[in-house]
Amino acid sequence: MTNAILQLEDVSFAYDRDPVVKHLSMRVEPGEFIGILGPNGSGKSTLLKLLGGILKHDSGNVKFREKDLHGYKRKVLAQSIAWLPQEHEMVFPFRVAEIILMGRHPYLSPWTFEGQKDFDIADRAMRTTETTHLSERQFNEISGGEKQRVMMACAIAQEPEVMLLDEPTTALDIKYQLEILNILLDLNRNNGMTLILAMHDLHLASKYCRRLILIDKGNIVKDGTPEEVLQKGILETVYGVQLKILRDPDDGSVMISPESPCIR
Repeated sequence: MTNAILQLEDVSFAYDRDPVVKHLSMRVEPGEFIGILGPNGSGKSTLLKLLGGILKHDSGNVKFREKDLHGYKRKVLAQSIAWLPQEHEMVFPFRVAEIILMGRHPYLSPWTFEGQKDFDIADRAMRTTETTHLSERQFNEISGGEKQRVMMACAIAQEPEVMLLDEPTTALDIKYQLEILNILLDLNRNNGMTLILAMHDLHLASKYCRRLILIDKGNIVKDGTPEEVLQKGILETVYGVQLKILRDPDDGSVMISPESPCIR
């Protein structure tokens, strides 16, 4: 077994006194593409924030490369782990190019400005996400799908080993969903980037992620391949609905629909 790039050991966390994650343990190996699944309020976003050091756990251990995650300086950690939240609204009128260049801040001191290397890395990130044509646009004036690609470019410019994404395809049409996921797949396959995504779409999760972790009420219900996790009985228990489980004849990915038709 290789050394885990991220690891939770018996981790618990509560907002005030309301427990959200309970005695949770998991290992993330370098180069994995993991989907975190579960109903609303199951703890997906909290789990990602614990993995990224955004939240401090109440008990247990969180490790990055076998060392205490919170023992790293924030700047050093930001050079290795990128975090993409769900919301991206900016108060100030930044241009897209300025947003993407912010990904280089972990490599700069308070008294230095971006150099040619930083601009070259930001340009490469824009090409990777096909956002070059947006570079002079105001961030708050572009579409939701474009914003998501811009923020992904910012994260790529960080040159991280790990990218944590909180529901990156939510509220996007299918075109933008596939664009985002294909960019991530390319980063994983060709750059060896470790990816951990909170997702709602079970079909897309089974199509792109090699490992799925299904959580409910802060506990891991099932951890394994899409075939192992997306089982009818498991999903019906967790989501509280009756489902039909089908297989895509082309790639074997799981397709899920309600057992009974919706009444109109």
